[in-house]
Amino acid sequence: MKKALSQIVVDEGTRIRKDTGDIAALEQSIARVGLLNPIVVDEKDRLVAGYRRLAACRNLGWREIEVTVVDFAGDALKLLEAEADENLFRKDFTPAEIIAIEKRREEIQRLRRGTPLQRFWRWLKGIFAGDAGTGTTG
Repeated sequence: MKKALSQIVVDEGTRIRKDTGDIAALEQSIARVGLLNPIVVDEKDRLVAGYRRLAACRNLGWREIEVTVVDFAGDALKLLEAEADENLFRKDFTPAEIIAIEKRREEIQRLRRGTPLQRFWRWLKGIFAGDAGTGTTG
Protein backbone atom coordinates (compact mmCIF):
# COMPACT_ATOMS: atom_id res chain seq x y z
CA MET A 1 0.00 0.00 0.00
CA LYS A 2 1.12 3.54 -0.62
CA LYS A 3 0.99 6.44 1.78
CA ALA A 4 1.68 10.11 1.33
CA LEU A 5 5.09 11.01 2.71
CA SER A 6 3.40 13.84 4.58
CA GLN A 7 1.42 11.22 6.57
CA ILE A 8 4.52 9.41 7.85
CA VAL A 9 5.36 10.44 11.42
CA VAL A 10 8.98 10.22 12.53
CA ASP A 11 9.24 10.35 16.31
CA GLU A 12 12.78 11.67 16.69
CA GLY A 13 12.50 11.37 20.46
CA THR A 14 12.18 7.58 20.47
CA ARG A 15 14.06 6.57 17.32
CA ILE A 16 17.48 5.02 17.75
CA ARG A 17 18.83 6.02 14.33
CA LYS A 18 18.68 9.76 13.89
CA ASP A 19 21.51 10.29 11.42
CA THR A 20 20.87 9.20 7.82
CA GLY A 21 24.55 9.44 6.97
CA ASP A 22 25.47 9.86 3.31
CA ILE A 23 22.42 8.69 1.39
CA ALA A 24 23.48 9.90 -2.08
CA ALA A 25 24.16 6.33 -3.26
CA LEU A 26 20.82 5.17 -1.85
CA GLU A 27 19.03 8.02 -3.64
CA GLN A 28 20.74 7.07 -6.91
CA SER A 29 19.75 3.44 -6.45
CA ILE A 30 16.12 4.30 -5.73
CA ALA A 31 16.03 6.67 -8.71
CA ARG A 32 17.53 3.95 -10.94
CA VAL A 33 15.71 0.79 -9.84
CA GLY A 34 12.95 2.02 -7.55
CA LEU A 35 12.25 1.36 -3.89
CA LEU A 36 12.92 -2.35 -3.48
CA ASN A 37 11.83 -2.65 0.14
CA PRO A 38 8.90 -0.65 1.52
CA ILE A 39 9.30 1.26 4.74
CA VAL A 40 7.46 -0.04 7.80
CA VAL A 41 4.95 2.03 9.76
CA ASP A 42 2.71 1.17 12.65
CA GLU A 43 -1.06 1.49 12.75
CA LYS A 44 -0.73 5.22 13.54
CA ASP A 45 1.59 5.88 10.55
CA ARG A 46 4.64 6.17 12.80
CA LEU A 47 7.86 5.12 11.12
CA VAL A 48 9.20 1.83 12.47
CA ALA A 49 11.84 0.89 9.89
CA GLY A 50 13.25 2.54 6.79
CA TYR A 51 14.45 5.93 8.04
CA ARG A 52 17.17 6.24 5.37
CA ARG A 53 14.82 5.05 2.60
CA LEU A 54 12.22 7.59 3.71
CA ALA A 55 14.79 10.40 3.72
CA ALA A 56 16.07 9.39 0.27
CA CYS A 57 12.57 9.37 -1.20
CA ARG A 58 11.85 12.76 0.34
CA ASN A 59 15.07 14.10 -1.19
CA LEU A 60 13.98 12.71 -4.55
CA GLY A 61 10.76 14.69 -4.31
CA TRP A 62 8.44 11.72 -4.00
CA ARG A 63 4.94 12.44 -2.70
CA GLU A 64 4.03 8.81 -1.92
CA ILE A 65 5.96 5.80 -0.69
CA GLU A 66 5.22 2.10 -0.49
CA VAL A 67 4.67 1.02 3.11
CA THR A 68 4.09 -2.12 5.10
CA VAL A 69 1.76 -1.46 8.01
CA VAL A 70 2.32 -3.55 11.13
CA ASP A 71 -0.08 -3.34 14.05
CA PHE A 72 2.03 -3.13 17.19
CA ALA A 73 -0.98 -2.16 19.36
CA GLY A 74 1.09 0.59 20.92
CA ASP A 75 3.68 -1.86 22.33
CA ALA A 76 6.77 0.35 22.71
CA LEU A 77 9.08 -2.64 23.25
CA LYS A 78 7.96 -4.31 20.00
CA LEU A 79 8.45 -1.01 18.14
CA LEU A 80 12.00 -0.73 19.50
CA GLU A 81 12.77 -4.37 18.69
CA ALA A 82 11.49 -3.95 15.14
CA GLU A 83 13.71 -0.92 14.52
CA ALA A 84 16.72 -2.69 16.02
CA ASP A 85 16.11 -6.01 14.26
CA GLU A 86 15.83 -4.29 10.88
CA ASN A 87 19.43 -3.10 11.27
CA LEU A 88 21.03 -5.83 13.38
CA PHE A 89 19.91 -9.04 11.69
CA ARG A 90 21.11 -8.63 8.16
CA LYS A 91 24.16 -9.88 6.34
CA ASP A 92 26.42 -7.75 4.18
CA PHE A 93 27.93 -9.19 1.01
CA THR A 94 31.24 -10.98 1.47
CA PRO A 95 34.24 -9.84 -0.62
CA ALA A 96 33.79 -12.93 -2.81
CA GLU A 97 30.13 -12.05 -3.41
CA ILE A 98 31.07 -8.48 -4.33
CA ILE A 99 33.57 -9.83 -6.88
CA ALA A 100 30.87 -12.14 -8.28
CA ILE A 101 28.52 -9.15 -8.66
CA GLU A 102 31.15 -7.20 -10.60
CA LYS A 103 31.95 -10.18 -12.84
CA ARG A 104 28.25 -10.68 -13.59
CA ARG A 105 27.82 -6.94 -14.28
CA GLU A 106 30.71 -7.06 -16.77
CA GLU A 107 29.22 -10.15 -18.45
CA ILE A 108 25.80 -8.49 -18.83
CA GLN A 109 27.40 -5.36 -20.29
CA ARG A 110 29.43 -7.48 -22.72
CA LEU A 111 26.30 -9.33 -23.83
CA ARG A 112 24.45 -6.05 -24.32
CA ARG A 113 27.22 -4.74 -26.55
CA GLY A 114 27.15 -7.92 -28.63
CA THR A 115 29.85 -9.63 -30.64
CA PRO A 116 32.04 -7.63 -33.02
CA LEU A 117 29.98 -9.03 -35.91
CA GLN A 118 26.71 -7.92 -34.25
CA ARG A 119 28.12 -4.44 -33.61
CA PHE A 120 29.32 -4.23 -37.22
CA TRP A 121 25.89 -5.32 -38.47
CA ARG A 122 24.14 -2.65 -36.35
CA TRP A 123 26.58 -0.06 -37.70
CA LEU A 124 25.98 -1.19 -41.29
CA LYS A 125 22.19 -1.10 -40.83
CA GLY A 126 22.61 2.40 -39.42
CA ILE A 127 24.33 3.55 -42.58
CA PHE A 128 21.35 2.54 -44.64
CA ALA A 129 18.94 4.00 -42.10
CA GLY A 130 20.66 7.40 -42.29
CA ASP A 131 22.61 7.18 -39.00
CA ALA A 132 26.02 6.95 -40.62
CA GLY A 133 27.14 10.25 -39.14
CA THR A 134 26.85 8.99 -35.58
CA GLY A 135 28.45 5.60 -36.10
CA THR A 136 26.10 4.16 -33.49
CA THR A 137 22.64 2.70 -33.62
CA GLY A 138 22.22 1.15 -30.22
